[in-house]
Amino acid sequence: MANYYRKNFISRNGYRPSTNRFVGRFAYFVFHGAVFLIAYKIWGIKMFDEIWFYVMHLAAFFSVKLFLLAIGFWVY
Repeated sequence: MANYYRKNFISRNGYRPSTNRFVGRFAYFVFHGAVFLIAYKIWGIKMFDEIWFYVMHLAAFFSVKLFLLAIGFWVY
């Protein structure tokens, strides 16, 4: 972790940590938005009352992980 704060630190996938964070955040934003829109089209505003709304957050999180592993961006 000491190397993390150095200016020239490059992670295992060859990108800087700020680039990795940006890609991860953007991918989560896209996947969460897609899951949110699909759920809103199915259940409407009542989706916030369902327990499955919280499970959708986990589904978006793990789908980002699988997507980044599948395209080879996340090598960990």
